[in-house]
Amino acid sequence: MPIYNGSAHLREAIESVLNQNFSDFEFLIIDDGSTDGSREIVNSYDDPRIELRLSPKNRGIAKTLNDGIKLAKGRYIARMDADDICMPQRLQRQFDFMETYSHIGLVGSGVMKIKQNRVNKIVSWPETDAEIKIDLLFQNPFFHPSVMVRCDLLKKTGYNLQLPYAQDYGLWVELAHLTDFANLPDALIKYRVHEGQVTKTKGSQQAAMARKVRENYLCTIFHDVNKNDLDIHNAIAERDRSADLFQSARWLESLDRRNNISRKFPVDTFRTMIARKWWNCCKNNRQNGINIWHAYKSSYLSDIHTEAPQHIVRYLLKSLFR
Repeated sequence: MPIYNGSAHLREAIESVLNQNFSDFEFLIIDDGSTDGSREIVNSYDDPRIELRLSPKNRGIAKTLNDGIKLAKGRYIARMDADDICMPQRLQRQFDFMETYSHIGLVGSGVMKIKQNRVNKIVSWPETDAEIKIDLLFQNPFFHPSVMVRCDLLKKTGYNLQLPYAQDYGLWVELAHLTDFANLPDALIKYRVHEGQVTKTKGSQQAAMARKVRENYLCTIFHDVNKNDLDIHNAIAERDRSADLFQSARWLESLDRRNNISRKFPVDTFRTMIARKWWNCCKNNRQNGINIWHAYKSSYLSDIHTEAPQHIVRYLLKSLFR
C-alpha cells in the first residue's frame, strides 16, 4: 500500500486489510513523503504484520511500488490503495484461486465503486485469459488495487518509471507475454471515486501514456499498423463519440480478419468481443438520424453481437428521433 497524503480514508483502508479472513501476510506500507499525518495514523496500529517504510520526499507511485516489490517476501503480492476498502474475504479468495491455478500469474476482481461514501455501482472486467488479453488491446482490463500477482513475476519486471500515470497498464502489457491472467467476477474491493484521483487530476497525461502502451501492444500483436489505423483504434478505445463509424467498422473488421489468419486469440472469442466494441461505438456515437442505424447494420459484426432486445429498441428509437 503506497501512501501520499492519504489520511482522509487511511484508517478504513488499513483496518480492511487487518481484518481479512486470511491472516498470514506481511503488510508493507510505504509512505511517499506525506505531510498530512498519514505516518502517525499508521504508527497508531500495534500489529506485527505492518511494516512501514518512509520516503523523505515524494517520488511518485511507480517508484514507490517498485520499492515495495523489492521488499516483499511472500509468494504473492496483493495491491491496495490508501483510499479503498478490501472486502473481508478478498485475500483468501485470491490466494485460494492462485494456489489452485498455477498457470495464472495475475488475478484481479470486480469492484464496488463508492462515491461520497455511497455505493455508486458494481463493475467487473472480462474473466478469462483470452478475453482479458483481447480487451488489453483497447483498455486497462484490471482495477489496479484489486490485483494479486505472483511475487517472482513482479521481481522480474516491476513498474515502468517512464509511465508514471499508466504504470499499471504498461505492466499488464509486459506480463501478457509471460503469464496467464484472470479476473474474479465478485466485487472484492470497494473502490473510492473522488476528485483527487489521477484520472481527474492528470487525465490528459494519463490518456497520452495509455495511448503509448496501447499502440505498443497492438503493433506487437498485429503487424503493419499505420498511423491512420492507430488513430481509428484510439478513437474506438477512448470512446470518441464523434468517431467515423464507417472507418471504425472497417478497422474492427480488419482486426477480425487479421486474427482469423494469425490465430493470436481464439477466433470466436475475438470476434464476439470485437462485435461488442462495434455495438458500443454505434450506441455511444453522436451522429443523428436513421443513418446511425444503417451504419450499425452495414457491418457483419452487428449479426455477431447479441444485445438485449430492449437495448436494441432503445437504440433504434434514438436513431429515429434525434
